[in-house]
Amino acid sequence: YCMEMNSRPIQQAEKDFFSMPLTVPVVAIVTKFDTFLQDIQQKLEEKAEEEDEEVDDDELEKLAIIEADKRFDQHYKKPLESMKHPPRAVVTLSEETQRQAPSGYDLRNFFASAQSADSRVKLTTSAANGLNWNYYKNHSEKMFRGGPFIKTWDTFWTDPTSGPQAPIKLIRLLEKHLDDNRRLIGHRQSSDFSEVNADPDLLAFYTALIMEKVYVFNINDEKTLEAIIKWYDQGSETATYIRKEVMQLYRQRRSETYQVPKEWSEKVAQPLIDIVCKRPVEVPGVTFVIRQDCHIRKWILNNTSPPDVEVVPSNTGA
Repeated sequence: YCMEMNSRPIQQAEKDFFSMPLTVPVVAIVTKFDTFLQDIQQKLEEKAEEEDEEVDDDELEKLAIIEADKRFDQHYKKPLESMKHPPRAVVTLSEETQRQAPSGYDLRNFFASAQSADSRVKLTTSAANGLNWNYYKNHSEKMFRGGPFIKTWDTFWTDPTSGPQAPIKLIRLLEKHLDDNRRLIGHRQSSDFSEVNADPDLLAFYTALIMEKVYVFNINDEKTLEAIIKWYDQGSETATYIRKEVMQLYRQRRSETYQVPKEWSEKVAQPLIDIVCKRPVEVPGVTFVIRQDCHIRKWILNNTSPPDVEVVPSNTGA
């Protein structure tokens, strides 16, 4: 939810919006904070000149930041946080990427949180199907990535209008980067590998989580698809987390002399699916250009700076 800094007080529109219970995290973003900060600094400089005072530029900047933060808290943050259903965070969007937002929240994580809430049902269904369809497999057999396992996501890659080669390309790239990945499933001589027999469960979860990113970012070109799979393959902390938690559950079950049923069941799978759905939020460290109805949105998401969003407005004014 966006509004411009120092343009107007909180109005009835905000009160109405934040009186509605929503199912995804909402972040209130106050824009043009930098411009407001510069205006305050200029006024402080003019006042110092009028009073014939010598003030250091660095000192003026510090005073301006204090005053700007004070007004932000007083006129925007506190009123919004006192609403019936307040936003999850109230932050300023600043061009100064090195400066942390006053709330201390990370915009990247809120973006990912909202998208995760939107895709949770699909993720649960996909993970369950992945376990079900690969329940009897081991590392000597290829993972089955067809049927509802990946079709649940309704992406370009399983759309009949995309042609027969689309799902083939998707599966080929997943097999290429995931199926023999030592970081994800362990070396063939490692204890992890032998304990879970190269763990088709892990591969099913990795596939479902990659499909979630494909769905969220509406990825429909092969180059970007491979980039997101490579990111998951080489640098995703989620992948490390999933492997650690799944192995921990397996070892716990073994210590309790747990007998794995011969037939797949939701009861057996649910603890594993819970691990996937409760994973920490993570945003890919790659650049996406998302095209929707000829309008371009560019999201640069990495681990060092907040999102840089470039929006080309539509002719409809939406």
